[in-house]
Amino acid sequence: MAKIEIFEEYLTEDENTRITILRGGLNTHNPFAIMNDAVAKYVGNKGYNEFIEIPLNNPWVRVIISGINKLEYDPFENQTLDKEINKKEWITKR
Repeated sequence: MAKIEIFEEYLTEDENTRITILRGGLNTHNPFAIMNDAVAKYVGNKGYNEFIEIPLNNPWVRVIISGINKLEYDPFENQTLDKEINKKEWITKR
């Protein structure tokens, strides 16, 4: 199997919700198949949501979130990626 790298981070204290980034299949003939296989092996028969970086046509990175419906959501009120979140509030939510 091609080299695959993984990043995992729990999003809730109960450890039932996590974000995982899989990266690999670089310089291979078929990175889509390699990453599909890696995702299938990682998730097994558990439910998950998967995100693929389509705008940049990047088949080497997959983002998987498990337990997405268990997260606490806030109203979207003009938050932007370039603004810092309230770290104190964020830490207490975790």
